[in-house]
Amino acid sequence: MILSEAEARDLTKKILGFSKADSCIVTLDGNEDRHIRFAQNMATTNGAPSSFDVGVESHFGKRSGSAAGTDLSDDALAALVAQSENTAKLAPENPEFMPPLGPQHYPTGTAFSTATQGTTSAMLAAAIQPVLAQAEAKNLQASGFLDIGTSFSAMATSAGLFAYDTETDVLHTITARTPDGTGAGWAGTTHNDFSKLDVAGMGATAIDKAVRSQKPITLPPGKYTVILEPSGVSDLLGLLISEFDQRAADEGRSFATKKGGGSRLGDMVFGKNVTIFSDPNDPLVPGGIYSDDGLPALRTAWVEGGVLKNLQCSRYWAQKTKINAVPSPTTLTMTGGTTSTADMIKQTKRGLLITRFWYIREVDPQTVLLTGLTRDGVFLIDHGEIVKPVCNFRFNESPVAMLNKVIAMGPTVRTYGEETIGIPTAVPTLLVDGFTLSSVSDAV
Repeated sequence: MILSEAEARDLTKKILGFSKADSCIVTLDGNEDRHIRFAQNMATTNGAPSSFDVGVESHFGKRSGSAAGTDLSDDALAALVAQSENTAKLAPENPEFMPPLGPQHYPTGTAFSTATQGTTSAMLAAAIQPVLAQAEAKNLQASGFLDIGTSFSAMATSAGLFAYDTETDVLHTITARTPDGTGAGWAGTTHNDFSKLDVAGMGATAIDKAVRSQKPITLPPGKYTVILEPSGVSDLLGLLISEFDQRAADEGRSFATKKGGGSRLGDMVFGKNVTIFSDPNDPLVPGGIYSDDGLPALRTAWVEGGVLKNLQCSRYWAQKTKINAVPSPTTLTMTGGTTSTADMIKQTKRGLLITRFWYIREVDPQTVLLTGLTRDGVFLIDHGEIVKPVCNFRFNESPVAMLNKVIAMGPTVRTYGEETIGIPTAVPTLLVDGFTLSSVSDAV
Protein backbone atom coordinates (compact mmCIF):
# COMPACT_ATOMS: atom_id res chain seq x y z
CA MET A 1 0.00 0.00 0.00
CA ILE A 2 1.24 3.46 -0.92
CA LEU A 3 0.20 6.53 1.06
CA SER A 4 0.39 10.08 -0.22
CA GLU A 5 2.42 12.60 1.76
CA ALA A 6 -0.76 14.12 3.23
CA GLU A 7 -2.09 10.69 4.23
CA ALA A 8 1.24 9.77 5.82
CA ARG A 9 1.38 13.04 7.74
CA ASP A 10 -2.14 12.56 9.09
CA LEU A 11 -1.46 8.96 10.11
CA THR A 12 1.81 9.73 11.92
CA LYS A 13 0.14 12.65 13.69
CA LYS A 14 -2.63 10.33 14.90
CA ILE A 15 -0.15 7.75 16.18
CA LEU A 16 1.96 10.35 17.99
CA GLY A 17 -1.25 11.55 19.62
CA PHE A 18 -1.54 8.18 21.41
CA SER A 19 1.92 8.51 22.96
CA LYS A 20 2.41 9.04 26.69
CA ALA A 21 6.18 8.60 26.57
CA ASP A 22 8.83 11.29 27.02
CA SER A 23 9.49 11.07 23.28
CA CYS A 24 8.36 8.96 20.36
CA ILE A 25 9.35 8.06 16.78
CA VAL A 26 6.89 6.72 14.19
CA THR A 27 7.89 5.13 10.88
CA LEU A 28 5.71 4.05 7.96
CA ASP A 29 6.80 1.84 5.08
CA GLY A 30 4.75 0.55 2.18
CA ASN A 31 5.38 -1.00 -1.22
CA GLU A 32 3.61 -2.43 -4.25
CA ASP A 33 5.61 -4.85 -6.41
CA ARG A 34 5.16 -6.84 -9.60
CA HIS A 35 7.52 -9.56 -10.75
CA ILE A 36 8.01 -12.40 -13.18
CA ARG A 37 10.41 -15.32 -12.75
CA PHE A 38 11.57 -17.53 -15.60
CA ALA A 39 13.56 -20.78 -15.92
CA GLN A 40 14.28 -23.31 -18.68
CA ASN A 41 13.28 -20.69 -21.26
CA MET A 42 9.77 -20.20 -19.94
CA ALA A 43 7.98 -18.03 -17.41
CA THR A 44 7.39 -19.97 -14.21
CA THR A 45 5.80 -17.59 -11.70
CA ASN A 46 4.50 -14.07 -11.47
CA GLY A 47 3.06 -12.05 -8.63
CA ALA A 48 2.04 -8.65 -7.34
CA PRO A 49 2.72 -8.53 -3.58
CA SER A 50 2.20 -5.45 -1.45
CA SER A 51 2.94 -4.61 2.16
CA PHE A 52 2.51 -1.91 4.77
CA ASP A 53 4.25 -1.59 8.13
CA VAL A 54 4.01 0.77 11.08
CA GLY A 55 6.86 1.10 13.57
CA VAL A 56 6.73 2.89 16.93
CA GLU A 57 9.69 3.60 19.20
CA SER A 58 8.98 5.05 22.64
CA HIS A 59 11.42 6.54 25.15
CA PHE A 60 11.37 7.17 28.88
CA GLY A 61 14.58 8.91 29.72
CA LYS A 62 17.29 6.73 28.19
CA ARG A 63 15.07 3.66 28.05
CA SER A 64 13.68 2.65 24.65
CA GLY A 65 11.15 0.13 23.39
CA SER A 66 9.75 -0.58 19.96
CA ALA A 67 6.80 -2.37 18.38
CA ALA A 68 5.64 -2.97 14.81
CA GLY A 69 2.33 -3.83 13.21
CA THR A 70 0.14 -3.65 10.11
CA ASP A 71 -3.36 -2.91 11.48
CA LEU A 72 -4.39 0.73 10.95
CA SER A 73 -7.49 0.76 13.11
CA ASP A 74 -7.42 3.27 15.97
CA ASP A 75 -7.58 0.55 18.62
CA ALA A 76 -4.71 -1.39 17.05
CA LEU A 77 -2.54 1.73 16.70
CA ALA A 78 -3.16 2.74 20.31
CA ALA A 79 -2.27 -0.78 21.43
CA LEU A 80 0.90 -0.66 19.34
CA VAL A 81 2.03 2.56 21.02
CA ALA A 82 1.21 1.09 24.46
CA GLN A 83 3.21 -2.04 23.64
CA SER A 84 6.29 0.00 22.75
CA GLU A 85 5.90 2.02 25.95
CA ASN A 86 5.61 -1.10 28.11
CA THR A 87 8.76 -2.51 26.52
CA ALA A 88 10.62 0.77 27.12
CA LYS A 89 9.75 0.74 30.80
CA LEU A 90 11.30 -2.72 31.15
CA ALA A 91 14.43 -1.95 29.13
CA PRO A 92 17.80 -1.00 30.65
CA GLU A 93 19.09 2.50 30.09
CA ASN A 94 21.09 3.04 26.92
CA PRO A 95 24.13 5.21 27.73
CA GLU A 96 24.37 6.16 24.03
CA PHE A 97 20.73 7.20 23.68
CA MET A 98 20.09 10.22 21.48
CA PRO A 99 16.76 12.05 21.57
CA PRO A 100 14.67 12.15 18.39
CA LEU A 101 15.48 14.76 15.78
CA GLY A 102 13.38 17.86 15.30
CA PRO A 103 12.43 19.39 11.93
CA GLN A 104 14.97 18.93 9.12
CA HIS A 105 15.38 20.31 5.61
CA TYR A 106 15.31 17.54 3.01
CA PRO A 107 16.20 17.61 -0.68
CA THR A 108 13.45 16.98 -3.22
CA GLY A 109 13.34 13.30 -4.12
CA THR A 110 14.07 12.30 -7.72
CA ALA A 111 13.96 8.49 -7.47
CA PHE A 112 10.30 8.09 -8.47
CA SER A 113 9.30 7.14 -12.04
CA THR A 114 5.72 7.14 -13.30
CA ALA A 115 6.82 4.76 -16.07
CA THR A 116 7.82 2.16 -13.50
CA GLN A 117 4.72 2.63 -11.36
CA GLY A 118 2.57 2.13 -14.46
CA THR A 119 4.30 -1.05 -15.65
CA THR A 120 1.95 -4.03 -15.79
CA SER A 121 2.58 -7.75 -15.45
CA ALA A 122 1.82 -8.12 -19.15
CA MET A 123 4.57 -5.62 -19.95
CA LEU A 124 7.05 -7.63 -17.86
CA ALA A 125 6.10 -10.82 -19.69
CA ALA A 126 6.50 -9.12 -23.06
CA ALA A 127 9.92 -7.76 -22.08
CA ILE A 128 11.43 -11.19 -21.42
CA GLN A 129 10.05 -12.93 -24.53
CA PRO A 130 12.92 -11.90 -26.86
CA VAL A 131 15.43 -13.16 -24.29
CA LEU A 132 13.78 -16.57 -24.06
CA ALA A 133 13.66 -16.78 -27.86
CA GLN A 134 17.38 -15.94 -28.08
CA ALA A 135 18.24 -18.65 -25.58
CA GLU A 136 16.09 -21.24 -27.35
CA ALA A 137 17.74 -20.45 -30.68
CA LYS A 138 21.21 -20.98 -29.16
CA ASN A 139 20.20 -24.22 -27.40
CA LEU A 140 20.77 -22.61 -24.00
CA GLN A 141 18.71 -22.51 -20.84
CA ALA A 142 17.85 -19.03 -19.56
CA SER A 143 16.60 -18.24 -16.08
CA GLY A 144 16.14 -15.00 -14.24
CA PHE A 145 14.02 -12.51 -12.39
CA LEU A 146 12.42 -9.20 -13.39
CA ASP A 147 10.93 -7.18 -10.54
CA ILE A 148 9.53 -3.67 -10.33
CA GLY A 149 8.31 -1.82 -7.27
CA THR A 150 6.92 1.41 -5.92
CA SER A 151 7.59 2.26 -2.30
CA PHE A 152 7.13 5.05 0.19
CA SER A 153 8.55 5.77 3.61
CA ALA A 154 7.73 8.32 6.26
CA MET A 155 9.18 9.25 9.63
CA ALA A 156 7.77 11.54 12.31
CA THR A 157 8.93 12.37 15.81
CA SER A 158 7.41 13.99 18.87
CA ALA A 159 10.08 16.68 18.43
CA GLY A 160 8.42 17.89 15.22
CA LEU A 161 10.29 16.03 12.47
CA PHE A 162 8.34 14.78 9.46
CA ALA A 163 9.99 13.16 6.45
CA TYR A 164 8.32 11.57 3.43
CA ASP A 165 9.85 9.94 0.37
CA THR A 166 8.70 7.79 -2.51
CA GLU A 167 10.82 5.72 -4.88
CA THR A 168 10.49 3.24 -7.71
CA ASP A 169 12.97 0.48 -8.45
CA VAL A 170 13.62 -2.20 -11.03
CA LEU A 171 15.77 -5.31 -10.65
CA HIS A 172 16.60 -7.61 -13.54
CA THR A 173 19.01 -10.55 -13.60
CA ILE A 174 19.45 -13.29 -16.19
CA THR A 175 21.64 -16.38 -16.23
CA ALA A 176 22.20 -18.48 -19.37
CA ARG A 177 23.74 -21.95 -19.21
CA THR A 178 24.82 -24.54 -21.76
CA PRO A 179 23.15 -27.98 -21.76
CA ASP A 180 26.41 -29.72 -20.77
CA GLY A 181 26.81 -27.43 -17.76
CA THR A 182 30.29 -26.21 -18.73
CA GLY A 183 29.31 -22.68 -19.79
CA ALA A 184 27.42 -19.93 -18.01
CA GLY A 185 26.82 -16.24 -18.60
CA TRP A 186 25.10 -13.56 -16.55
CA ALA A 187 23.85 -9.99 -16.73
CA GLY A 188 22.02 -7.88 -14.18
CA THR A 189 21.27 -4.35 -13.14
CA THR A 190 18.88 -2.11 -11.27
CA HIS A 191 17.14 1.09 -12.31
CA ASN A 192 14.38 3.36 -11.11
CA ASP A 193 12.86 3.78 -14.62
CA PHE A 194 11.61 0.61 -16.31
CA SER A 195 11.36 2.34 -19.69
CA LYS A 196 15.17 2.71 -19.71
CA LEU A 197 15.93 -0.95 -18.99
CA ASP A 198 17.42 -2.88 -21.93
CA VAL A 199 16.13 -6.37 -21.13
CA ALA A 200 16.91 -7.79 -24.58
CA GLY A 201 20.44 -6.36 -24.52
CA MET A 202 21.14 -7.89 -21.14
CA GLY A 203 19.86 -11.22 -22.40
CA ALA A 204 22.19 -11.05 -25.40
CA THR A 205 25.15 -10.38 -23.09
CA ALA A 206 24.39 -13.36 -20.85
CA ILE A 207 23.83 -15.65 -23.82
CA ASP A 208 27.06 -14.59 -25.54
CA LYS A 209 29.07 -15.25 -22.38
CA ALA A 210 27.46 -18.66 -21.91
CA VAL A 211 28.42 -19.70 -25.44
CA ARG A 212 31.99 -18.39 -25.11
CA SER A 213 32.60 -19.85 -21.63
CA GLN A 214 32.09 -23.51 -22.58
CA LYS A 215 34.81 -26.03 -21.72
CA PRO A 216 37.10 -23.69 -19.76
CA ILE A 217 40.79 -24.32 -19.18
CA THR A 218 42.40 -24.38 -15.73
CA LEU A 219 45.00 -21.74 -14.87
CA PRO A 220 47.16 -21.68 -11.73
CA PRO A 221 46.23 -19.32 -8.88
CA GLY A 222 48.30 -16.19 -8.41
CA LYS A 223 48.29 -12.44 -8.92
CA TYR A 224 46.68 -11.43 -12.21
CA THR A 225 45.95 -8.29 -14.14
CA VAL A 226 42.14 -8.34 -14.26
CA ILE A 227 39.30 -6.49 -15.90
CA LEU A 228 36.47 -6.35 -13.37
CA GLU A 229 33.07 -5.70 -14.88
CA PRO A 230 30.69 -3.36 -12.98
CA SER A 231 28.84 -6.04 -10.99
CA GLY A 232 32.06 -7.24 -9.36
CA VAL A 233 33.25 -3.69 -8.73
CA SER A 234 29.95 -2.78 -7.05
CA ASP A 235 30.19 -5.76 -4.70
CA LEU A 236 33.68 -4.84 -3.53
CA LEU A 237 32.91 -1.13 -3.31
CA GLY A 238 29.66 -1.69 -1.42
CA LEU A 239 31.37 -3.87 1.17
CA LEU A 240 34.15 -1.30 1.46
CA ILE A 241 31.83 1.67 2.06
CA SER A 242 30.19 -0.19 4.94
CA GLU A 243 33.59 0.01 6.66
CA PHE A 244 33.71 3.82 6.34
CA ASP A 245 32.94 4.46 9.99
CA GLN A 246 34.36 7.25 12.16
CA ARG A 247 33.96 5.44 15.47
CA ALA A 248 35.63 2.27 14.24
CA ALA A 249 38.52 4.37 12.91
CA ASP A 250 38.88 6.34 16.14
CA GLU A 251 38.81 3.16 18.22
CA GLY A 252 41.51 1.46 16.13
CA ARG A 253 39.26 -1.11 14.45
CA SER A 254 39.36 0.03 10.84
CA PHE A 255 41.43 0.44 7.69
CA ALA A 256 40.83 4.16 8.27
CA THR A 257 42.68 4.13 11.60
CA LYS A 258 45.85 6.19 11.55
CA LYS A 259 49.02 4.65 12.94
CA GLY A 260 49.44 6.10 16.41
CA GLY A 261 45.73 6.91 16.83
CA GLY A 262 42.91 8.84 15.21
CA SER A 263 41.55 8.47 11.69
CA ARG A 264 43.13 8.84 8.27
CA LEU A 265 40.72 11.58 7.17
CA GLY A 266 42.60 13.91 4.83
CA ASP A 267 45.20 11.26 3.96
CA MET A 268 45.88 9.75 0.54
CA VAL A 269 44.44 6.28 1.17
CA PHE A 270 43.58 5.23 -2.41
CA GLY A 271 44.97 5.83 -5.88
CA LYS A 272 44.79 9.38 -7.24
CA ASN A 273 42.29 8.26 -9.89
CA VAL A 274 39.70 7.15 -7.29
CA THR A 275 36.71 9.37 -6.43
CA ILE A 276 33.63 8.02 -4.63
CA PHE A 277 30.56 9.98 -3.57
CA SER A 278 26.89 9.71 -2.63
CA ASP A 279 24.13 11.99 -3.92
CA PRO A 280 20.38 11.34 -3.53
CA ASN A 281 19.80 13.43 -6.66
CA ASP A 282 22.45 11.78 -8.82
CA PRO A 283 20.65 11.45 -12.20
CA LEU A 284 22.20 8.02 -12.79
CA VAL A 285 21.36 6.56 -9.37
CA PRO A 286 18.84 8.74 -7.51
CA GLY A 287 18.10 7.51 -4.00
CA GLY A 288 16.40 8.14 -0.69
CA ILE A 289 16.33 11.65 0.75
CA TYR A 290 16.90 10.69 4.39
CA SER A 291 18.94 8.17 6.33
CA ASP A 292 17.73 5.64 8.89
CA ASP A 293 17.84 8.11 11.79
CA GLY A 294 16.11 10.90 9.86
CA LEU A 295 19.14 12.98 8.93
CA PRO A 296 18.92 14.49 5.43
CA ALA A 297 20.79 12.58 2.72
CA LEU A 298 23.02 15.19 1.10
CA ARG A 299 25.78 14.90 -1.48
CA THR A 300 28.78 13.50 0.39
CA ALA A 301 32.30 12.99 -0.95
CA TRP A 302 33.84 9.87 0.57
CA VAL A 303 37.00 9.84 -1.51
CA GLU A 304 38.31 12.63 -3.77
CA GLY A 305 41.37 12.02 -5.89
CA GLY A 306 42.39 9.21 -3.55
CA VAL A 307 42.03 11.33 -0.40
CA LEU A 308 39.72 10.03 2.34
CA LYS A 309 37.26 12.90 2.85
CA ASN A 310 34.43 11.56 5.04
CA LEU A 311 33.47 8.65 7.26
CA GLN A 312 29.98 7.75 8.44
CA CYS A 313 29.45 9.12 11.95
CA SER A 314 26.46 8.53 14.21
CA ARG A 315 24.83 11.38 16.11
CA TYR A 316 26.07 9.90 19.39
CA TRP A 317 29.70 9.65 18.27
CA ALA A 318 29.52 13.11 16.69
CA GLN A 319 28.34 14.57 19.98
CA LYS A 320 30.96 12.67 21.98
CA THR A 321 33.85 13.73 19.73
CA LYS A 322 32.48 17.21 18.93
CA ILE A 323 32.34 16.72 15.15
CA ASN A 324 29.50 16.75 12.64
CA ALA A 325 27.32 13.69 12.18
CA VAL A 326 27.63 12.03 8.75
CA PRO A 327 24.67 9.81 7.82
CA SER A 328 24.99 6.53 5.97
CA PRO A 329 24.69 6.80 2.19
CA THR A 330 21.47 6.19 0.27
CA THR A 331 23.32 5.97 -3.07
CA LEU A 332 26.89 5.19 -4.12
CA THR A 333 28.81 6.36 -7.20
CA MET A 334 32.40 5.86 -8.28
CA THR A 335 33.58 8.32 -10.90
CA GLY A 336 34.76 6.49 -14.01
CA GLY A 337 36.90 7.22 -17.04
CA THR A 338 36.71 6.90 -20.81
CA THR A 339 38.48 3.61 -21.53
CA SER A 340 36.21 1.03 -23.17
CA THR A 341 36.37 -2.62 -22.18
CA ALA A 342 37.61 -3.41 -25.68
CA ASP A 343 40.52 -0.99 -25.23
CA MET A 344 41.31 -2.46 -21.80
CA ILE A 345 41.55 -5.88 -23.42
CA LYS A 346 43.84 -4.51 -26.15
CA GLN A 347 46.25 -3.00 -23.62
CA THR A 348 46.44 -6.16 -21.49
CA LYS A 349 49.40 -8.39 -22.32
CA ARG A 350 48.14 -11.24 -20.15
CA GLY A 351 45.22 -11.16 -17.76
CA LEU A 352 41.63 -12.15 -17.06
CA LEU A 353 38.20 -10.67 -17.72
CA ILE A 354 35.90 -11.35 -14.73
CA THR A 355 32.12 -11.00 -15.03
CA ARG A 356 31.10 -11.00 -11.37
CA PHE A 357 31.61 -12.39 -7.86
CA TRP A 358 29.47 -14.24 -5.36
CA TYR A 359 29.57 -15.64 -1.80
CA ILE A 360 31.87 -12.87 -0.59
CA ARG A 361 32.89 -12.91 3.07
CA GLU A 362 35.12 -10.67 5.19
CA VAL A 363 38.40 -12.17 6.39
CA ASP A 364 39.99 -9.19 8.17
CA PRO A 365 37.95 -6.05 9.00
CA GLN A 366 41.03 -3.95 9.74
CA THR A 367 42.32 -4.33 6.18
CA VAL A 368 38.91 -5.12 4.60
CA LEU A 369 40.40 -8.35 3.24
CA LEU A 370 37.61 -10.19 1.44
CA THR A 371 37.27 -13.66 -0.03
CA GLY A 372 34.80 -14.94 -2.57
CA LEU A 373 34.36 -16.69 -5.91
CA THR A 374 34.22 -15.65 -9.53
CA ARG A 375 31.18 -16.73 -11.50
CA ASP A 376 29.45 -16.83 -14.91
CA GLY A 377 32.30 -15.98 -17.22
CA VAL A 378 36.07 -15.71 -16.70
CA PHE A 379 38.17 -15.29 -19.84
CA LEU A 380 41.90 -15.37 -20.53
CA ILE A 381 43.38 -12.34 -22.28
CA ASP A 382 46.63 -12.93 -24.18
CA HIS A 383 48.42 -10.12 -26.03
CA GLY A 384 45.33 -7.96 -26.26
CA GLU A 385 42.81 -10.63 -27.24
CA ILE A 386 40.37 -12.90 -25.39
CA VAL A 387 41.57 -16.39 -26.29
CA LYS A 388 39.93 -18.92 -23.96
CA PRO A 389 37.40 -19.36 -21.16
CA VAL A 390 38.92 -20.11 -17.75
CA CYS A 391 37.76 -22.07 -14.72
CA ASN A 392 36.56 -20.02 -11.76
CA PHE A 393 38.76 -18.89 -8.89
CA ARG A 394 38.52 -18.04 -5.23
CA PHE A 395 39.92 -14.59 -4.61
CA ASN A 396 41.49 -13.02 -1.51
CA GLU A 397 41.75 -9.29 -1.99
CA SER A 398 41.09 -6.05 -0.16
CA PRO A 399 39.22 -3.32 -2.07
CA VAL A 400 41.47 -0.84 -0.24
CA ALA A 401 44.49 -2.43 -1.90
CA MET A 402 42.63 -2.91 -5.19
CA LEU A 403 41.77 0.79 -5.43
CA ASN A 404 45.50 1.55 -5.24
CA LYS A 405 46.19 -0.59 -8.33
CA VAL A 406 43.64 0.74 -10.86
CA ILE A 407 45.24 1.16 -14.30
CA ALA A 408 42.18 2.30 -16.27
CA MET A 409 38.44 2.91 -15.85
CA GLY A 410 35.44 2.70 -18.10
CA PRO A 411 32.41 4.99 -17.99
CA THR A 412 30.32 4.88 -14.83
CA VAL A 413 27.15 2.76 -15.24
CA ARG A 414 24.34 1.68 -12.98
CA THR A 415 24.81 -1.92 -11.86
CA TYR A 416 23.86 -4.69 -9.45
CA GLY A 417 25.91 -7.19 -7.45
CA GLU A 418 24.91 -10.28 -5.49
CA GLU A 419 26.56 -8.93 -2.35
CA THR A 420 25.25 -5.39 -2.80
CA ILE A 421 24.43 -3.25 0.24
CA GLY A 422 20.98 -2.54 -1.17
CA ILE A 423 21.34 1.05 -2.34
CA PRO A 424 21.45 2.32 -5.95
CA THR A 425 25.04 1.95 -7.13
CA ALA A 426 26.95 3.15 -10.19
CA VAL A 427 30.55 2.16 -10.91
CA PRO A 428 32.90 1.75 -13.89
CA THR A 429 34.59 -1.32 -15.30
CA LEU A 430 38.11 -1.40 -13.80
CA LEU A 431 41.44 -2.60 -15.16
CA VAL A 432 43.38 -3.63 -12.05
CA ASP A 433 46.94 -4.88 -11.58
CA GLY A 434 48.00 -7.61 -9.14
CA PHE A 435 44.58 -8.99 -8.14
CA THR A 436 45.00 -12.05 -5.91
CA LEU A 437 43.27 -15.22 -7.12
CA SER A 438 44.14 -17.68 -4.38
CA SER A 439 42.78 -21.03 -5.60
CA VAL A 440 40.89 -22.70 -8.44
CA SER A 441 37.16 -23.45 -8.12
CA ASP A 442 35.54 -26.24 -10.14
CA ALA A 443 32.09 -24.64 -9.95
CA VAL A 444 30.68 -23.17 -13.16
